[in-house]
Amino acid sequence: MASAEAWLFAPGDPRRVAALRIGLGAVLALRLATGPYLELARQPAALFRPISFLHLLDAMPSPGIVAVLQVVATAAAVLACAGVAARVTLPLAWAGALPLIAMTSSLGKVVHNDVLLLLALVPLLPARSADAWSPGARRRRAGRAPGVAYGWPVRTALLVVAGAYFFTGLAKLLHAGPAWVTSGNLRWVLYASSDSAAAPNPAALFVADRPWLAHLVAFATLALELGFPLVLLRPRAALVLVPCVLAMHAGIWVAMGLNYWPMAVTVVLVLVDWAAVADRLRPYNHFLRLKKSHRPAPDSTMSPSAQA
Repeated sequence: MASAEAWLFAPGDPRRVAALRIGLGAVLALRLATGPYLELARQPAALFRPISFLHLLDAMPSPGIVAVLQVVATAAAVLACAGVAARVTLPLAWAGALPLIAMTSSLGKVVHNDVLLLLALVPLLPARSADAWSPGARRRRAGRAPGVAYGWPVRTALLVVAGAYFFTGLAKLLHAGPAWVTSGNLRWVLYASSDSAAAPNPAALFVADRPWLAHLVAFATLALELGFPLVLLRPRAALVLVPCVLAMHAGIWVAMGLNYWPMAVTVVLVLVDWAAVADRLRPYNHFLRLKKSHRPAPDSTMSPSAQA
């Protein structure tokens, strides 16, 4: 427990927390602005199948309430992304998004596209996420030094992401065991998704028609999910895990038509050390600034076309 506590509360870079605020806040704002919440609000009460706290209602929230929630939550997410009063605007955006996103799962089928995004945002709600890469940080003209306050939000979000994929893989083993890989389970799913589509899906049929390939894809999926906690011990494992997750979600989208891009983007935002990326890009940006500052001034006696 002492080792786990030391890992969780080790000092962190304020820029990495800020990167999560900007990235996850932007994804949340986009999902809130483009979600089908007003359409869901007009669904008949007979179709209402509430989950969780929505059991308190007899039907979907009214369109008026949904419109207000959508506008307020989207605006708050945009402000949080910009670093404006982030410790107020980010929790406000999250609280407004929670009932809206719950509506998408209250029609008889659980939709988990945004679940990982919401869970990864939880550690940022009380965090000092605007101490870097924000208007207030620029006014101070001095970045905050690394500290404990910036380490635990990132590592907690990392735990959430790693746990989400690990327990997904563990659920496969608990419910199906090795048969999830060795049986025709994945082939059946691919054939079913192709049959239900308007036209046959060549990608799904390509895998399903080759049993060895279907077993290989199933094994790779299970290995990826169960091996995700490795990133907690070896951060450089993200160099392998991030491309694999992107490939897995891209394959699911192409073969089955299930678009889980918010999950994939959340993985990228949480696993990548954006502060280190910024440090690597700094010499290149400095070179561009020097090149621009040493550019010779145009000759006023020349024509504009010659100057160009």
